[in-house]
Formats: sequence, structure tokens, C-alpha cells
Amino acid sequence: MGPRRFHTALAAITLGALAFRVGYVLVYTRYENSKLYDSFWYGFTSVGLAQGHFFQEPFASVPTATHPPLTSLLLVPASYLFGYHTGTTPQRLTMAMLGALVVLFVGLLGSRMAGPWVGLTAAVLAALAPDFWMPSGILMSETPAMLCTALVYLAIVRLDRSPVPGNAALAGVACGAAALARPELALYIPFLAVPAALLVRGVSGRRRLALTSVAVLAAIVVVAPWVGRNLATFKDPTFLTSGDGTVLLGSYCPATYSGPGIGYWSITCAVSLHVRGDESVVSNADQKVAVGYAEHHLGHLPEVMLARFGRVWGLYQPFKSAASEVNEGRPFEASLAGTALYYLLLPLCVGGIVIYRRAGVRQWFLMVPAGVVTVVAVVTYGLTRLRAPVEVGMVVLAAPALVLIGRWVGRGLMPRSRSDDP
Repeated sequence: MGPRRFHTALAAITLGALAFRVGYVLVYTRYENSKLYDSFWYGFTSVGLAQGHFFQEPFASVPTATHPPLTSLLLVPASYLFGYHTGTTPQRLTMAMLGALVVLFVGLLGSRMAGPWVGLTAAVLAALAPDFWMPSGILMSETPAMLCTALVYLAIVRLDRSPVPGNAALAGVACGAAALARPELALYIPFLAVPAALLVRGVSGRRRLALTSVAVLAAIVVVAPWVGRNLATFKDPTFLTSGDGTVLLGSYCPATYSGPGIGYWSITCAVSLHVRGDESVVSNADQKVAVGYAEHHLGHLPEVMLARFGRVWGLYQPFKSAASEVNEGRPFEASLAGTALYYLLLPLCVGGIVIYRRAGVRQWFLMVPAGVVTVVAVVTYGLTRLRAPVEVGMVVLAAPALVLIGRWVGRGLMPRSRSDDP
């Protein structure tokens, strides 16, 4: 397939993905405004930014850093143009467009790694998979995290093939942006940007160190304004987010250490403390209580961590996990379909790893987010949507196996010529 045909096909897939996501918003999620979860914070802060108020708590004029800023910043244009009186539909349509960009970059990534058919196959999977299009209809950080992850992968491939400072800077910028989408993705800097620069081929060790320095410096430049603002604003040290205390308090409590909620997160526990002070003071107090609970229940921790691992990877109570995410704007049936497709992709990913290795194509970076998500889940809580960044790599890993299967099936269906007769 020539470049022109590939780009035409990829554009068609991307436009189809955009049309589907827009329809999903207009038909379904635009009416999901009565549920109160993290999306309210993203929507409210984006409107505040459009009105000149820099990250203030909803219904208050005090600073907030409950979540990193990227998702809210991406919603600002829609908030500025349409305001909040129109509801969240313009903001949700923005997420739909970002979701279509994820499909586009997944296709480009697959093509650059293993050719146009792999790229188109990966793009089709990303366009149709529920775990890709469900986040594109709600105001949450999963779609920006997936978008940043795809950009990180593309930058790493580019750096590996052309180890110049500009490409190292691109990898660092992409990793920094990912950290501003979800705080745990700051681990991309040491576990993706740094190894990508150190493992480039055909250059000296000094050159590798220089590329590593450029990548890390670029990531720091991206996150420094937000971190600096937080350090200057809050009483206690705050870096990417002030919400880590709430996360831990809701993860380390009786409701999540036994019974049906084991390994999950409890909002009842998360709001159980009443501490005066700014978000950093509250977060610090929450952390101390959570750590104290963990220290007094060390015997239960292995079981809880195993449950968290099982939840995030769809190995423990997948039906209940799907039901719990309905409150976050994710349809139950679509969540189940996403889990079923995830199960089908797992063996294809294994096959893809083997194919890439035999072809001499580096794919180690596609698996790093799985380690990041696992560490975060076992330390905090397990939830399917936390797996979102991993899905980007999964479709690119599964695509080569699907292409080979398609070729085998196609050859089997082709009519045999007379010369093939025995």
C-alpha cells in the first residue's frame, strides 16, 4: 500500500471515529449531567479559566489542584466560545475530537512501527473499541491520557530512528504533558523518556547521556509552571495534585479492606474527615490517616493488593466493576463489551510481541504503561478506567497478529488454480 492510499484510508477511519463519537455524545452522554463525579471539576474549572479564574474550587474563590490541569485546559476553547449556560455538550464534543485524534495517532504509530496494514488495523481497533470511545463522551482525564501516551510512543519511535536533540525534546515534552493529564503518568519520564534516550542505537554513550538530559529537561520545563504555582500557592508542599490524600483515604479503610468493596475505593471513607485548611492541609491529614490504617492492618494488605490488581486487569469481579463505572457516565453494556474485547486482545498482544521481536522491531515501550498502572493500582485502588493508557499499546501490539490472521484467511478463501491441483 502506497503512502497516499494509507493516508486516505487512515483519514476515513479517523473521520468515521469522530462521527461515531459525536453521535455518542449527542444521543447519550449529553444527558448525563445529573451525576456528580470528577467530570464536574474538569468542566467547572475550564469555565473558570475561560472567565479568567485560574483553577478555583467549584463555588469558592480558593485555589484548587485536585487534579492536574491538562484536561481542563483542553476544554477551555469550548467553554470560552459557548459558556456554561449551554451545558457540557460543547465540552463533551471537544473530548470526542480528542478521541478521534487518538485513533489517528494510533494508526500513525502502527504504520511507523510495522507498515500501513498494521497501522490501519490498529486504527480500526481504536475506533471501535468501547474502552476508547466511552471516555470520548465524558469529561474525564482518560482520553487526554491516551492521547499523550500515543504521542509519547510516536516520539520514542522517532527518537530511535533519528537520535537528535529535537526528537529527545519531543519525547520529554510528551511525557511532561502526560504527567499534566494524570499524575501517575509522571512515571513516564524515568521509565519511558530516559530509557528511550539511553537505548538509541548507533551513537556514543556521551551522545546518549546528552539526549537523556534533553528529554528530562524538556519534561521539567513542561511541568514546572504547574508545580511552581502549587508550591507557591498551598501551605504544604504540593506538586502535581492535591488529591492524593483523598485517593489514599478512600483506599485504606474498612469498606475497601473486606467484603464486596475490597480493592476498590470508597467515597464514604474519602469524605470522613473534616479538616480545616487549604487542599494541601486536608490532603496531608488524609494521608496520615490512610497510612495509619495501613500500618494497623498489614496482615490484610496482600489480599487487598491482589484484589486491586485483579480489578484493574479485569480478573476480579468484572461485572461489578462495569456496574460501578455507570456512575461515571460509562454504560454498563458498553463496559462489558469493552471487557470482552480486552480479553480477546490479550492473546493477540502476546502474538504481536513475538512478531515484533522476530522482525527486529522494538516494542518494549508499549508495555511500560502496564507496569505503571499496576504499581498505581496496587498502591491505591483497582478500577478498569485506570487501564486507559495501556489500551493504546494493546491495539498496536494486537494489530500484527490480526494482519497475519487476515492474510491466512484470505489465502484460504482464494480459489485454487489448476496448477495447484494435485
